[in-house]
Amino acid sequence: METLSIRVIGAGLAGSEAALQLASFGFKVELYEMRPGKQTPAHKGGNLAQLVCSNSFKGLSLTSAHGLLKNELKMLGSFLLQIAEKTSVPAGESLTVNRDLFSEEVEKLILSTPNITLHREEVQSLEGNLPTIVAAGPLASDTLADDIFKRLGSERLHFFDAIAPVVETDSIDFDYAFYKNRWEKGETEDFINCPLDKETYDLFVQKLREAESVEPRPFEKHELFEGCLPVEEMARRGTETLRYGPMRPVGLGINPTGRKWHAVIQLRAENAQKTLFNMVGFQTRLKWGTQKEIFSLVPALRNARFARLGCMHRNTFIESPKLLDETLRLRPELPCAKGIPPTWFAGQITGAEGYTEAIATGWYAAWNLASTLLYGNSNPLPAESCIASLLRQLVSPNENFQPMNFNFGLLPHLQDMKKKNKKEILGEQAISAITQWLQKNKPFPYQEMV
Repeated sequence: METLSIRVIGAGLAGSEAALQLASFGFKVELYEMRPGKQTPAHKGGNLAQLVCSNSFKGLSLTSAHGLLKNELKMLGSFLLQIAEKTSVPAGESLTVNRDLFSEEVEKLILSTPNITLHREEVQSLEGNLPTIVAAGPLASDTLADDIFKRLGSERLHFFDAIAPVVETDSIDFDYAFYKNRWEKGETEDFINCPLDKETYDLFVQKLREAESVEPRPFEKHELFEGCLPVEEMARRGTETLRYGPMRPVGLGINPTGRKWHAVIQLRAENAQKTLFNMVGFQTRLKWGTQKEIFSLVPALRNARFARLGCMHRNTFIESPKLLDETLRLRPELPCAKGIPPTWFAGQITGAEGYTEAIATGWYAAWNLASTLLYGNSNPLPAESCIASLLRQLVSPNENFQPMNFNFGLLPHLQDMKKKNKKEILGEQAISAITQWLQKNKPFPYQEMV
């Protein structure tokens, strides 16, 4: 039997996962990545599967939504999740990676996989003769994005997303900082905490409110993603907003005066050597000079050296509820699907916000494309699963569609479910559903590649 070929556009998280899954199923994959020849406003260099905004895949506990989703992907054989675990750095109960090493390991695996051919060139159109997965990410080139939206006859949707600064560890003043995890979770103390007293906190918030941003405020046009708000926008929403958000001092014990900390900035390791730490939840679009000025108000950061300062970029996504079916395929009956090969979408361009969500949609698009080509129809995951629940959010009718992270609210709820143990029940329900599905629907034979 002749080996079937598939085109994957984009080698970010979703595209890399999809390419590796399809190769493991026995398909020949033509993987296209425009970088480094053509860059995006947020990426650097040309490494595959780059993590731009943060180096954290969030929680690991099965009572956290992202922990449950990662457990499901592990059961389904996600290659990128295995690499994330391999390149992890200590971060309490969250899966946090050395982002450079993670990207290098993904690229190494793709380049060493015989069934994958990596093309370092820009795809400018959906035209072609191979079944396709579009995983161009939220930062697709203008040429490709124009072609996609022109064909889809859909309004180009976008939102602004921000990146947090990274600090050199040896520039932190540990006379005013301490290692501790919230609620002492995790086997080691992995987070650096930079406390502020009330006077300093109030001044810090005031300066953030008054600070000048790089560009006109996108939130005035309702274009910010609520799950990743710039710290200055949170400050403008109220004096206490940051204290109940990324600067909440809960679970960190008491200060030397015997009182609770007023506010704390937490720093999370960027690499295993712990030479770099990023400011957790401190995405920002302030001018770089302004960032240095304001962050130096924090006693522990008064002489900080920044390996990277925060910035903002615009993410683009399609109207998935109008265009995609429950398998992430562009609906074949739509006029825009005529004249192009069978096409699936994956990653943040679908409106699935978040790293783990991108990997999940890459896995799911690859599974459904493979099932369709080999058997003539897809074989969806059970409704109780995390991925199926995320997909319902993406493709269900919604006139005000906006990107969303996976959360427990997306899982099917039983009527008699009590709040006290709801997360445990939902988790058991999802794990049981995937376990039964795997027993009945053995995935295509995997090649051991990691």
